[in-house]
Amino acid sequence: MLPNPNRFLLSTNTPPLTQRSWSATGINPFKKVFNMKDQTLKEHIADVANQFYGQPAKSLRIDTMANLVMGCNTFLLAGTGIGKSRMAKIYYKLIPRKKRAVLLVLNPLDSLGNNQVFEKEQAGFTAINLYKLNFNKIAADDIAKGVYHFVYMSPEIFLNNKMWENVYLSLTFQNRLGLVALQTFVILPKEKLMFGLSKMLNFFNKMAQ
Repeated sequence: MLPNPNRFLLSTNTPPLTQRSWSATGINPFKKVFNMKDQTLKEHIADVANQFYGQPAKSLRIDTMANLVMGCNTFLLAGTGIGKSRMAKIYYKLIPRKKRAVLLVLNPLDSLGNNQVFEKEQAGFTAINLYKLNFNKIAADDIAKGVYHFVYMSPEIFLNNKMWENVYLSLTFQNRLGLVALQTFVILPKEKLMFGLSKMLNFFNKMAQ
């Protein structure tokens, strides 16, 4: 029997919305959005995306954002062209602006963070790309105060910088934190990739406890 040629293909389907989690503190989406039925929520997200970008959003992008609105830990495995960088901007449109929420994005490349900061500023958001040379006490205080809608940084600073640790674990920042996104570029066999994703999930579960 010939082996199945599709046995190593990774599924890009997101699971149905089965669990909803409303945070007692911190950032949540608009209550009326959170309470929408699954299909209504997806239609609303599609409308918001269409109004913001002037073109329909891909279904995978809509499903992913719907899971985020419901408070689910969400992993998206997708190639170039799906519009991953647009998701954070659309997600920000689904939460109250007056909360001054902060969306944190971990980038493997400083140059990628610079590009995304430019994109966010062009769209009317405030953003900063943190690296060793510009991360100081002033930047740390501004982030905690919610001066920036989007904060980009390397995993190295996130894990190994004491000043950032103080910011991240502070009650002030935790009450502003709306989303943590980890962007990675991975070229691995399926088995090793699944092992790596499992380790990342365990790490963020420990951080949330």
